[in-house]
Amino acid sequence: MRSRTTRRDFLRMMGAAAGVAAGATLPGVPPDASGATSPSPGRLEKRPLGKTGFQVGTVGFGAMTTRDPEVIRFAVDRGVDYVDTADCYMGGENERIVGRALAGVRDKVVLATKVHIAPVDQMIRSAENSLRSLKVDVIDLLQLHGISTEDEVTDGRAREALRKLIDQGKVRAAGVTTHSGQETVLRAVEKDGFYKTVLVAYNFRSDTGVAATVKGALGLSQGLTNTIRAVAESGIGIIAMKTQAGGYASPPGGFSPHQAALAWVLANPGVVTTIPSMTSYAQVEENLGARGKRFALADRVALARYALEIGDRHCGLCGACGGACPNGVEVPNVLRALTYLEGYREEDLARSAYGSLLQGRNAAACGECGECLFTCRLRLPVGRLARRAHARLAG
Repeated sequence: MRSRTTRRDFLRMMGAAAGVAAGATLPGVPPDASGATSPSPGRLEKRPLGKTGFQVGTVGFGAMTTRDPEVIRFAVDRGVDYVDTADCYMGGENERIVGRALAGVRDKVVLATKVHIAPVDQMIRSAENSLRSLKVDVIDLLQLHGISTEDEVTDGRAREALRKLIDQGKVRAAGVTTHSGQETVLRAVEKDGFYKTVLVAYNFRSDTGVAATVKGALGLSQGLTNTIRAVAESGIGIIAMKTQAGGYASPPGGFSPHQAALAWVLANPGVVTTIPSMTSYAQVEENLGARGKRFALADRVALARYALEIGDRHCGLCGACGGACPNGVEVPNVLRALTYLEGYREEDLARSAYGSLLQGRNAAACGECGECLFTCRLRLPVGRLARRAHARLAG
């Protein structure tokens, strides 16, 4: 829903609350563990975005769920200089919202959007539609949307379309985004050499769990953290999404872990910037407090409490269950849709993501299974979560 709070109203409220917050402490928690107690943005810190030539702040803006352009403008006024959207978000409306937000301040941000792999002419038309929706002459970073295999990274149609758009001056740099098969995609981009950036789902739960530990010990996986670091060293710009592990509500007691989650991600030197979703002025102020913040013991306390609050609800997006279902269910995408519903609290987005699954790929078949054959590294009850997703999102 559109925020009814104006920027002036929000700043007035924060000013009134500052005196109370300054002396507030939480039982059993170090006083500095809660980033939410301070309304002041953290110190601006910039990192080079791979070999694109851009320098961007460590906390960018993920606009996917933002309906109020004033919230985006509020963030830009506070130094946010990277904004991410996509042609498919909100059926195209999100790009128009971003365009309205950046009117008059376009030169202050690196603007990123996305395109799906398709025939060359179709991809070019999609990019040109994005230019019109965003009301800009050039897209700084155009990313292939939802890549999961090496074959997609090397797709000739995508390469030709993006090269033409760059040569025509309509796009400055090309990248990819990935939700599954992420280590494979990262290595493929590094090897291929055409794409300059990778947008990857990465948070404090990315490399946790018994299965992840065993794979690392056996040398079967470097883990996403190490892969990000290694690929970044080759000059690829790494952008992190899904940084808040689903954006679930904070634990009781007024203690927010979301700055700690961002600080954890940014502690990886391979990550250039992050794009947490933000829909309110308060979320902008809170997340900007993570700029320049160093991950410390207090942050570990925050994330431990948050992990308990999340429980067994949130998929870590490792993609290990992809292709594991004998009935063809796309388990990672089913669970991602459920996270949009229960974590982001975005029903339209969740229904869109779930509805995009091809017939036979959603969780309809899960209702007939007695037990899921796959063991999740986070020990999630995959079958139960998939059945819940179908019950709440089908139809």
